[in-house]
Amino acid sequence: MKELVTLSFLVISFLAPASTSASKKSDYTERIHNLNTVIDIRMNDLVEEQIDFVVNKKSKDSRYILGRTSLYFPKIENALRSKGLPDELKYIAVIESSLQPDAVSRQGAAGLWQFMKGTAQLYGMEVSKYIDERRDIEISTDKALDYLQVLYNIYGNWTIALAAYNCGPGNLNKAIKKAGGSTNYWKVAPFLPKETREYVPKFIAMSYLMNYYYLHDLEPIEPAEEYKNTGIIKMYNKTSFKSLSEELSLDISIIKKLNPIYVKDIIPQNDEGKYFLILPEPVMFTYLEKTKRFEDLVFLSSYVNNTASNDSTNSLLTNASDQNKSDMLFLKSNMREVVSEKISDYASSIKYPRNNAAKKHFLKRKESLVEIALTYQIPLEKLMEINNIKSTDEVSINSEIILH
Repeated sequence: MKELVTLSFLVISFLAPASTSASKKSDYTERIHNLNTVIDIRMNDLVEEQIDFVVNKKSKDSRYILGRTSLYFPKIENALRSKGLPDELKYIAVIESSLQPDAVSRQGAAGLWQFMKGTAQLYGMEVSKYIDERRDIEISTDKALDYLQVLYNIYGNWTIALAAYNCGPGNLNKAIKKAGGSTNYWKVAPFLPKETREYVPKFIAMSYLMNYYYLHDLEPIEPAEEYKNTGIIKMYNKTSFKSLSEELSLDISIIKKLNPIYVKDIIPQNDEGKYFLILPEPVMFTYLEKTKRFEDLVFLSSYVNNTASNDSTNSLLTNASDQNKSDMLFLKSNMREVVSEKISDYASSIKYPRNNAAKKHFLKRKESLVEIALTYQIPLEKLMEINNIKSTDEVSINSEIILH
């Protein structure tokens, strides 16, 4: 009898993992087939392995990635909508860079979308001694989506276009030829390089993570406050991150993270104001007070959202000098009023060429609603009301802004 109990225990122990694995695979299969997707989704061992990897083995990394989506997905989604492309293509940026604009691969690919230098320059991006536009979120996203559209136009389906994005059309064409001319990804996959064979399964796994992370108790790790509420200002003079860090009592790593396009931590001299500096919002107020360059302000979160980041201001006050503390405490209590007053003063001090016949304006890259309001002498609140724009809305490039 004892031997029978032991044997039964061994049988149960042997079967339990297989049963659990089968149940897990069944859950994965049901969930991914419920996704509304343009990708030809299949469940196989490699897809299951990739899902397990992101929800179990690399769960902490996945939590950081989920947190970063709040910083970068709104801009990518706006670009996708403006080009009429599938929303889920944003997951490519996750696979490529884990949503880190300063990511650089061993092969030299850089940015959210991991452009190689030659491809980036082919698409008109500046990659020079001081500037790497592959790390610019808006520029690189715009060019990556253009490239994906070209690949889709060539191959006719998004699944095979993803493979081409990873290995290039040349390698893909060779694989298609070996597959007898088929453009079905799953038939072509055995003839693709190993990395590309895993690419679509990774994409499926990332789609799964983004839609079902809560079922695995994966809570997003949100970025620090200084990366969320920021200000943007045009820059003309050569400026080093080191000097900014010392002048503003701000950790240089924060400046680098917010301004990844500057290769040598230096903003180059330019006459056009074509380069921009991004700073945490409370620090931007300090910078504006020091430089008195309110007319060069491009964007400020609290001016648009009518909110101020008190927590981040408090944290910066801890390490500020006594004089800076006094200035920043004043700014903290008067943030929106100070900037509104300065912008109003600037607007009234110069004469813009008014065009009463103008009915609409198309938003340019890096242009803000504040600038449009100043140019056409329309109160910002009125401009937002006319266009039904809420303080939390993202306004994409080329958006039509109604003026009357």
